[in-house]
Amino acid sequence: MAGKTLGFIDEELSEETTPLAPEKPRSGKRKSSRLKLREKICYGLGGMPYQLTNTVIGFYISVFLLDTAQIKPSSASAVIFAGRFWDAITDPLVGYLVMKTDTRFGKLKPWMFVGAPAASVLYFFIWYVPDFDQESYLMAWYLLFYCGFQTMLSLYYMPYSTLTFYLTESQSERDSATLYRMVCEVASNLLGNLVMGQTVLAYTKGYERPSCDDNSTLGNTTSEYREQEERGYSVGALCLCAVLLVSASCTLIGTTEKKIKKKDNEEEQNFFKGLRMVLTFKPYLTLMFSFLCLLLSVMTIQGNYALFIKYAMKEETYQNFIIVIIFFGFALMPLWQLFLKKFGKKAALFVGTLANIPMFFGHAFLPPGNTWALYLFCVLAGNAVAVVMLVPWSMVPDVIDDFVIKTGSTYEAVFYSFFVMFTKMGAGCALAVSTLALGASGYESGACAQPESVQLTLRILVSAVPMGCTVLGFIALAFYPITEEQRKKNKTILEIWRDDKDERRRTTVLRSKEARDRTRSVRTYSTTVVM
Repeated sequence: MAGKTLGFIDEELSEETTPLAPEKPRSGKRKSSRLKLREKICYGLGGMPYQLTNTVIGFYISVFLLDTAQIKPSSASAVIFAGRFWDAITDPLVGYLVMKTDTRFGKLKPWMFVGAPAASVLYFFIWYVPDFDQESYLMAWYLLFYCGFQTMLSLYYMPYSTLTFYLTESQSERDSATLYRMVCEVASNLLGNLVMGQTVLAYTKGYERPSCDDNSTLGNTTSEYREQEERGYSVGALCLCAVLLVSASCTLIGTTEKKIKKKDNEEEQNFFKGLRMVLTFKPYLTLMFSFLCLLLSVMTIQGNYALFIKYAMKEETYQNFIIVIIFFGFALMPLWQLFLKKFGKKAALFVGTLANIPMFFGHAFLPPGNTWALYLFCVLAGNAVAVVMLVPWSMVPDVIDDFVIKTGSTYEAVFYSFFVMFTKMGAGCALAVSTLALGASGYESGACAQPESVQLTLRILVSAVPMGCTVLGFIALAFYPITEEQRKKNKTILEIWRDDKDERRRTTVLRSKEARDRTRSVRTYSTTVVM
């Protein structure tokens, strides 16, 4: 079943064939370059920690900080934004440290060995509520452990994402190992939300949430219910930490990091020159702006959905709705993969995003009590996740091909690193601004109900705001210059260059292919939701 569901990933990873592409030999692989099944499984399990932890943070951190830890919206906003911003800027630093590392234990695994245990400990304390009297201490607590966790997770995940290149020199084996990784990451997204959501439900099941006084709009939750909720989050985090350690240990023990020899004639490229060229390249700018707008639309919904269901829709078991979103987010990806192959990537992004419009209107006008209608809108929210996770990332290689043809240079690392960095910063801004808006509308941390102004704000945050971001994304996408016809033309040109007698052109194309092989393992579709 997993193979059929995720087979589209293997197609996306494989090289696209055109009439000029030479037929690949069916044999000729050296036996020593093949990975054992055990190694592929152990490598795939190593992708779970990042998705497992950050997907839970994306859906639950706002409701936890506001209702369970009971800190003010402004403080929660500062914690969320600082954590996301810190995560974005630490990635290049960790990448630089890894690049300069060379020990007898390997280049990557020493960092992974340090990062995984430290990240698991710090992650637990993100979901722990200390007994502090002053809110400033609470804010400092969560800020410290959130930023510390993101740093340690980067120490683990950045080397791990590069490990594919050091497992084997066979590209087909690297692609196969990446497929195992993607399957594990899909499973970890579902597992993380199941564990955290159902654990909190199990601990609060026998303690009904208190009703507000009839004469008052607001009332505080009882200390007994809150203690059970705190315990549920702590136990759920402890379970996720255990999964993190086990999966990371499997990768550290079950895989072998090989030394890769550098080619003597490999040219050094000027980073700042490449940065200027990439950030002034029109196709990249239009795609990145469109992607950021569409991502902000999805992230605004994701970060506020638990509060929206809880207070605007009056549903207590918001955890079940989140699971539906995650499930359909991945279940619909193969359908959109088939669509973009038949009709093109730009058309897939347009059509897939247009399908979200009924969801926006439903969030704005659906009255409380319509549980099954809300589940239907969760399916549409899952569709939004699927489209944004799949299509824009598959368009980045097309931009790079166009860049290689027009400039004769290859800066894949710059393209992808800034794409990821702006993605993380955009997600942080979406959650931080949303939390500030709730505070401005009168949100009361720990209250059993919220005033109508907060309910209205929550409806706006999951309807009007994502609608506006989607419109801006559509406008930017209309100026995206690489059509399906142009994309295929670029592929053919690169094939001609590869077979050209001009050594400079051959070197450019080969260097581009090698760089793409190195970054291919980083381009997982599940990365978008982590953030």
